Amino acid sequence: MKLSGSTLAVLVTCVAVSACMPPLPVAESKENLLASSGFRTISVNTPAKQAAFKRLPAHELSRKTYKGKAIWVYPDRDVCGCVYIGSQKAYNAYIKKATQNMISDSVKANYSDDPYSPTASIEAMDYDWASDPEAYGINDDW
Repeated sequence: MKLSGSTLAVLVTCVAVSACMPPLPVAESKENLLASSGFRTISVNTPAKQAAFKRLPAHELSRKTYKGKAIWVYPDRDVCGCVYIGSQKAYNAYIKKATQNMISDSVKANYSDDPYSPTASIEAMDYDWASDPEAYGINDDW
């Protein structure tokens, strides 16, 4: 397959632009959030625990009932090979922290130095277009 000059130029431009993009922010890991929210880690060190560990859905918090109370279980197959277990209170704290992290990441993205960010481009304006009557179709000299 032969590439034309303009196709090659577009490809080179795309590669150059992607190389200039800032790295994505590193989010706090789910495991750190679980631990800081009050979840305990349980090692999977017996055959019975290993069998139960394999039956849990991967990468998913599951609600279980133990002695009539709700508990939340998260099997971590990738990082520690353990199970995080927490109460309803720990789960609520986890959801609150995860939500705060998502909101703060979104706010940081909107106020970054990224020239494609809508707020960055508004702040970079050298003229206050919003207070110009002509922007709204109103002339001062009527």
